[in-house]
Amino acid sequence: MRTQSPARTLLGVLAIAAALTASACGSTDESGTAEPSPGGLTSTTSEATTTTTTTTTAASAPTETTAPHPDRCLIGELQVTLGQPSGAAGSQEIPLVFTNTGTRDCILHGYPGVSYVAAPDGPQVGAAAERDGGTETPVTVAPGARATAAVRATVVQNYPADTCGPTPVAGFRVYPPNDTGSVFLPYPTTGCSQTGVKQLSVQPVTG
Repeated sequence: MRTQSPARTLLGVLAIAAALTASACGSTDESGTAEPSPGGLTSTTSEATTTTTTTTTAASAPTETTAPHPDRCLIGELQVTLGQPSGAAGSQEIPLVFTNTGTRDCILHGYPGVSYVAAPDGPQVGAAAERDGGTETPVTVAPGARATAAVRATVVQNYPADTCGPTPVAGFRVYPPNDTGSVFLPYPTTGCSQTGVKQLSVQPVTG
């Protein structure tokens, strides 16, 4: 019997160990693709897509301002007076008379502003005049000519005192249509201090 040398014995042991290691690492399926060993980790990479949405906010349109009216009648070229009052059931109708004292034709268009005041330069008393129907038509007023607007003043004694709050007034504060200037017109009477009471109404200017 021949005895194997120690070197050959060591090579055989290393060959067996290499075969066992290859078997433990994994096997190859029929397609030739290496199968992962049991317990192996599979890493999956997912591609995140970020979508950026741009929101465009439209700027608010600028508020349209009223175009200037150089042909309108201004308080400085008008004389405002009261016409003769006429009685009606529970109210008085009083004409507001606008006389053109200037040197040019000018236009009055729309409703004057009217309210009671406690004194010539005093505070307003109660509610201002409400607009009372009528058709707004531009009225051209030549120098020396006039236009009118009717004011209706309710006899406030017809309201219960606790509803009206009767208060003496000195007259009217009057603003021509589309003007911020005003005049005081004496008209001593009694108004309602409570703003919820309709005590005055006004119609648009007519020729």
